[in-house]
Amino acid sequence: MALTDKELQHFKHPVAVPGMGTAMQEKLKASRVLVIGAGGLGSPVIQYLSATGIGVIGIADYGVINDEDMHRQPIYQMQDLRKHKAKMASSRLWASNPFTKHYPLLVQIKPENVTQLIAEMDLVIDCSQHRPTHLVVNDACIANNKPFVIGEVHNWIAWWAGFNIPQTEGMLSASYRCCEALTDSYRNFDAGAMGITHGATGLLMVNEILKYLVAVPDGLINRLYSMDYLHNKFQMHSLSPDPAIIAQTKADGILTAEQYGMEIVPDVED
Repeated sequence: MALTDKELQHFKHPVAVPGMGTAMQEKLKASRVLVIGAGGLGSPVIQYLSATGIGVIGIADYGVINDEDMHRQPIYQMQDLRKHKAKMASSRLWASNPFTKHYPLLVQIKPENVTQLIAEMDLVIDCSQHRPTHLVVNDACIANNKPFVIGEVHNWIAWWAGFNIPQTEGMLSASYRCCEALTDSYRNFDAGAMGITHGATGLLMVNEILKYLVAVPDGLINRLYSMDYLHNKFQMHSLSPDPAIIAQTKADGILTAEQYGMEIVPDVED
């Protein structure tokens, strides 16, 4: 998808980065991404995905903006309180980058709708920080052969990883179900949430996502990254796909909400 003259002006600085150029910027423009969750982690993810010129961003979030969450969701303003996140995020992002199409989706990701929502997307990014949603996304993406990214932030600790990432050799890539023991080790459900750790993690995730979308090899394939912001400890884990788990996931398909332990919320009345 060729860049217009206005887009060339708007993105002239990233285009000037060695190795990028107009060809890479055009790859970003051609990309279609679904981001699940527009809260503490999803906010910086969608802000920087939009700012870098992703062509289409679907924003799936049925929640509303609360005062106590503003410290980690700076995309919103006080005048937005109690309005829907997806709608306000779409409006704010268009105001800074009208070249990206931002689609607010006021829906809960659940077994009944997930296949339709991911069907036209090149990449799914799950920022829900909710295990049942992770499992629904995992199973739907495996069934529909879609790559996806999941991230979580717990106090000072964060992790993020790419799953089902295609490889040129046709080899299997790890799924979320293949490494749950590792991701569980990073969960800390103590009270509280830091704004800066969500923002920093979102930017690190987008850095890897952008490299993937412009075909920089290896960054998201079978790797899980973690960061302890309190002690400045960064780790990269190599993931191993489990063929038996992946085969079973494909055979089972998308399960029921009850099997995922997912509580279904009423549809949003807009």
